[in-house]
Amino acid sequence: MSGEHAGSQDFAIKVDEKTFDRLYLRLSGKISMQNAELVREELVAQVRSQPLKNVVIDLGAVEYFDSAGAAVLMEVQSVCRQLDNSLKLEHVPKRIQTFLDLIGFEEYQTASILGPRPAPSLLTQIGDGALKFYNNAVDILTFIGAAVVASAQDLARPRQVKWDPLWKLIERSGSDAIPIVTILNFLQGAILAFQAAIQLRKFGANIFVADLVSVSICLEMGPLLTALIVSGRSGAAYAAQIGTMQVNEEIDALRIMAIDPIRYLVVPRIIAVAFVLPCLTLFADLVGVVGGCIVAVVSLDLTPLSYFNQVHKILEVSDVVKGLVKSFTFGIEIAMIGCLRGFQVRGGAENVGRATTSAVVTCIFLLTVTDAFFAALFHYLPGVPW
Repeated sequence: MSGEHAGSQDFAIKVDEKTFDRLYLRLSGKISMQNAELVREELVAQVRSQPLKNVVIDLGAVEYFDSAGAAVLMEVQSVCRQLDNSLKLEHVPKRIQTFLDLIGFEEYQTASILGPRPAPSLLTQIGDGALKFYNNAVDILTFIGAAVVASAQDLARPRQVKWDPLWKLIERSGSDAIPIVTILNFLQGAILAFQAAIQLRKFGANIFVADLVSVSICLEMGPLLTALIVSGRSGAAYAAQIGTMQVNEEIDALRIMAIDPIRYLVVPRIIAVAFVLPCLTLFADLVGVVGGCIVAVVSLDLTPLSYFNQVHKILEVSDVVKGLVKSFTFGIEIAMIGCLRGFQVRGGAENVGRATTSAVVTCIFLLTVTDAFFAALFHYLPGVPW
């Protein structure tokens, strides 16, 4: 069975040797920008009408062939993949074969979308990892430098800063996070009190529950847990917001309008989170200590007065200040990592999701490392009036 499709266009498609497992298409004439869409429609229609076939396109009679023709063949190849067809080109003139080789059509044809990619060697993986780490470190240092310069410029000329967006950022990062900060830190204080009560009850040292809860909450758990909450909310939100702007080329539009995106987008977010996080931490410390108090009163028969008297004896102002210093540092890190991951987005919406995930994971890692650094600093430098 055979057929021919031709019209006023300068091309013809002849269907030949249509057997049970083969679809032979003989293409002739000129394939250019003027008729490429018509050629594509007819070829795709023929291929879709014969699924699970070995498609052969004969190019021996093609007189003219340009990049539009190559795009048509790639489209036919894509349709063949969808239908589990194979595609083979026959009688390809030398000039067309040279052009197809130049654009890498053979690699495109042999590469399967669904096929597994060959696993790189161990040495390649190590090299890729090292290169990725190096590039990431360079990006972070460059971004930190740009953010520091922009922050210094804004602090030097505070009247030029637009403060209205800053208050909105503070509201979203701070007051909107109060419910979740309250619940989690209250439960954290209660959990610490429960765990301490199990051991201290054996020695009749129930009152020291107040020592453990207050110091642990104010020095470690309060700042770290609050920072993790803010990183999951604000850090991820900043990465998604700026990443979406990057995909939509809004960042480029800011540069075209001579607006520095670092000063416009990054500096307000750094100021907002650096200001909000110590405030949230102070509130979290209070809630956590209250959570421990309720457990101590219920399970250890302590009175609220004795509990808070013990907290007043053991807890020093420097302990609270240490936690606030860490919170301030955590806030700067969260804002910078979130914004950095947003600026690193390339491509489409899928990469925005990856940047958001990366921002949260990087924040968790960096916050833990920073907390360990401060723990060692406070331990080995006791002479410093922290």
